[in-house]
Order: sequence, then C-alpha cells, then structure tokens
Amino acid sequence: MNAVSQLFAVLAALIYIVVFPLESFFLRHPAAQKFLSTPAQNVPAVMMWAIPTGFRNLLIGLGNIAGVVAVNTGHVVVGYTLVVYCCANMVLSGATMGLADWLGHYPRKGDSIPGTLGSTVPPLIALVALPF
Repeated sequence: MNAVSQLFAVLAALIYIVVFPLESFFLRHPAAQKFLSTPAQNVPAVMMWAIPTGFRNLLIGLGNIAGVVAVNTGHVVVGYTLVVYCCANMVLSGATMGLADWLGHYPRKGDSIPGTLGSTVPPLIALVALPF
C-alpha cells in the first residue's frame, strides 16, 4: 500500500475517532452541538442515534488503523481488505449527511458540507490512490 493511501486512511480514521466522543458523550455541550450542526432543542431526540453512530465511527476508524498496521506488518491482504472496507464505508455513510441536508433535515441548507467533506474526501483519496 502506497504512502498516500496510508496517510489518507489514517487521516480519515483520526477524523472519525475524534468525532466519536463529540457524538457519544459531549453532544449536550454547546460547542459539540455547533460542530455537529445539532440545535440544542434537538439533542434529546437524537441521542438514541448519536451514541451508536459515535461508536460506529470509533470502530470504523480503528478498523482503518488496524488495516494500515496489518499492511506494514506483512499481512497485506488483511490490511488491504480492512482499509478498502472501512474507507468505502466512510465514503458511503459520510455521503448520507449530504443527502440528509439535501432533503432538508439540517437546520440550514449547506450545514452538512464541512462534515460531509471531512468524512468522505480523505477516505476517497485513500481508495483512489490504492492502485498507484
């Protein structure tokens, strides 16, 4: 696996891992609400989804890191499999934020753009760079 794919796979993992506690534990704090585009009045309603989503983000991020470690310790097939699966998951699930925004489920149109780009572009670069 080339350095570009590894770099962007790890970057994507770090983004997902950093967002995990914001969604799962700190969503009641105004800074996390602003970062996640979640109005305070919506927090009680979304907590039942935010906690599992945060943990899913943690696990998929750790999967990406495990894949990069596996590649670098000689377990190439396992590593590639993990990175491809985790990055594809990140790209496809991250894009759903844009879909939710387009359908009008964000407080303001365009609020999803930073999150959608942050959660999809690094893993997409990792996937596109894999064959090179």
